[in-house]
Amino acid sequence: MKELNIKVILLQIFGLIFLINGILQLRFYTVSEKIIWAETHSQYQHSQYWDKLLPTNEGIFNFWPSVYVWIFLGSLIGICTLAFINWKSKLSSLNTIIVAIVLYILLRVKFFRKEIISQLFRPVRTFCSDDFGTQCLIEGVIFTFIGVTILYLSVIQIYLNSKKMN
Repeated sequence: MKELNIKVILLQIFGLIFLINGILQLRFYTVSEKIIWAETHSQYQHSQYWDKLLPTNEGIFNFWPSVYVWIFLGSLIGICTLAFINWKSKLSSLNTIIVAIVLYILLRVKFFRKEIISQLFRPVRTFCSDDFGTQCLIEGVIFTFIGVTILYLSVIQIYLNSKKMN
């Protein structure tokens, strides 16, 4: 096992942030009709309007929590992928633990729920389409691809250097 590598840790944190945001945007794409409806009809507090979109009371109370569960699932997928990448690259397991702790802190301060990264790229996604669902799809695919690429590139240099030494 190699020692702790701060450069790799920072790249992996950055890659996981993009990966989690990409997965969240893809989830928003799958429920974009409900999000659009909720935003345009939020002034109606009567249940008859909400019954059209979410026919059961369980649907009303579980709508947003089910969307944000995907943040956790994205984190879990990312950390498992990261652990595998670090294991195959023979990096220290402390890298994975430190990245997981930083992601937990970001989850606790609601970094992903505030969509900070998405807001930085909002002009690009509105340039591509006017439809919210299509915007989420485009952003989700791009962010997921960027995240996976950054995770791959975070260890490829170490892998190539170890091949040269052998």
